[in-house]
Amino acid sequence: MNNMSEEERVEYREDNRQWLQQVDASSLNLGLDLQGGMHVTLEVEIGNLLNQLAVNKDEAFQQALRTAEQRAEEENVSVVEAFVEEFEAENPDGRLSRYFRNQGEDITRRSSNDEVQEYLQGQADTAVQNGIQVVRNRVNQYGVTEPSIQRQGDERIVVELPGVSDRERVRDLLESASQLTFHLMANPQQLGESVQRMIEYYEPTAEDSARIAEAQAADTAATEASTDTSGVTEGTELAASSGQEASGGQQQGTALTEPGESAQTGPQNSLLAAMQPMPGQEQPIIGRAFASDTSRVNELLQDPSVQNMLPPGIEPMWTASPVLTTEDGREAFHLLAVRAEPELTGEVVTEASVQFDRQTNEPKVSITMNSDGARRWDRITAANIGNRVSIVLDDIVYSSPNIQSRISGGRTEITGLESRQEASDIVTVLQSGRLQTDLNIISERTVGPSLGEESTRAGFISVVAGFLLVVLFMIMYYRTAGVVADIALLLNLILIMGILAGFGATLTLPGIAGIVLTIGMAVDANVLVYDRVREEQATGKTLRAAINAGYEQSLSAILDANITTFFVGVILYSFGVGPIKGFAVTLMAGILASLFTAIIVTRIIFDYMVEDRRMQVSYG
Repeated sequence: MNNMSEEERVEYREDNRQWLQQVDASSLNLGLDLQGGMHVTLEVEIGNLLNQLAVNKDEAFQQALRTAEQRAEEENVSVVEAFVEEFEAENPDGRLSRYFRNQGEDITRRSSNDEVQEYLQGQADTAVQNGIQVVRNRVNQYGVTEPSIQRQGDERIVVELPGVSDRERVRDLLESASQLTFHLMANPQQLGESVQRMIEYYEPTAEDSARIAEAQAADTAATEASTDTSGVTEGTELAASSGQEASGGQQQGTALTEPGESAQTGPQNSLLAAMQPMPGQEQPIIGRAFASDTSRVNELLQDPSVQNMLPPGIEPMWTASPVLTTEDGREAFHLLAVRAEPELTGEVVTEASVQFDRQTNEPKVSITMNSDGARRWDRITAANIGNRVSIVLDDIVYSSPNIQSRISGGRTEITGLESRQEASDIVTVLQSGRLQTDLNIISERTVGPSLGEESTRAGFISVVAGFLLVVLFMIMYYRTAGVVADIALLLNLILIMGILAGFGATLTLPGIAGIVLTIGMAVDANVLVYDRVREEQATGKTLRAAINAGYEQSLSAILDANITTFFVGVILYSFGVGPIKGFAVTLMAGILASLFTAIIVTRIIFDYMVEDRRMQVSYG
């Protein structure tokens, strides 16, 4: 591509976009320190959460909360723990239950302070987990490749965004308040006509056909297409909590073509290449696409002409959970047609919890609204029986149940869920809208592209230098056997890179350090074997017998050394964060690869040289 003009490059990328995406998805990921980007630490405002959960707040409560927040910042303890300690110190006979009540969690006026503390800690953990989910959704919309989002301690979230340099945009993205909303959805019949017009809009022109035909005349390679058909189930319902239960669901069974596969050899429709339209469904589904294609679909739908083809007041939104997973682990999501104007916001939700049906034991979500929300919800459900309503957080649809009947009193149930996990996810989303917990950036660090490139070059040089030094030493000291060890060492490096790429691991500077360490450790097994072979030869054994004895007598020592080191890598990966995990991953991959090459590969080479070729092998 270096010899192509800019126009030719753009054309090549467009024509081979799906193939390039597959290659990029299977390539080795570079970490923040190699690729450049941003490292951000966020803190969840647990003090604000406690303030929102409390009722009948007085000066004693406020004073304990202020002191707890100050202690948490200075002493690195959790706000909940510090708050309880400060309250009990100032009010030895006081009960926290006077401020906190939750019937769903069985927190009443009679609850002990320990029970209230456990409840508050659970709410704080939920807030942090929800913060992680919110950050992940926003980062995915940003389009960052292989972001790292991890919890740190009780209240912090560490985010690494490789390849990102726009600090202001990242700050706005991460610190903006989450908004939970309830939306009605488009009319499926009306939507079908709009989808058809969008498909026609992106049909290739005659000029496109001529250009592609000319290109194909010079290329004799043909690509055979295949499709993968899978079923998708959608069956959640909304019902009043007075005992009405929803049943049934509808099956969607349409095909989704794998990226890179196409049934046509001519110019492709840009929209059909990225998304499978699904008009004519009973639900307002525009289509579905793999996660790697969602950004492309968003780009196509931003065209002003395409925007005018959508029904008035309708906005496309992706589902939060995949609706299809292929055998190789690729996930596809639905693109739903949602009314842009919300009917309700998350502020009307006073309580949300997971419950189970007494007859079927199936999970369901129970929602309680305040008086204003109950009154408006009554009106909305009465006017839209049989239609769907979507629960949206940050423009991502988490659930789209069907309104089964008019719901009065503000108590609602979402039934027809597939698992408790799905119910828990919906509850987490509902609670995030009820409690507006802020995410504040407390530290940020930007690694420029030049520094990342310099780090990559330095890491590459260190690996090559270490490899060459080991290669020269083994050849000089062990002669022919050293050459065999060097062949195994080269294969070892290839296997390490393959393992990292195959498991989707991210290569970082500490990871490169692990590879350099592995290069030195990889020949340890060969050294043990070779020295043992020389000892056996000194006793008068033949070369073949000495090799057999050398491998047999050295095996236990080799396994002991490598297994204990592997366990150290497991511990580092389990308890470490960031750079420590990167080092542990490459260390474990290197140990597995070096065991295979040192014990299996070198033995095969020696057997071939001695038994088949009758060669004399020098061990130095």
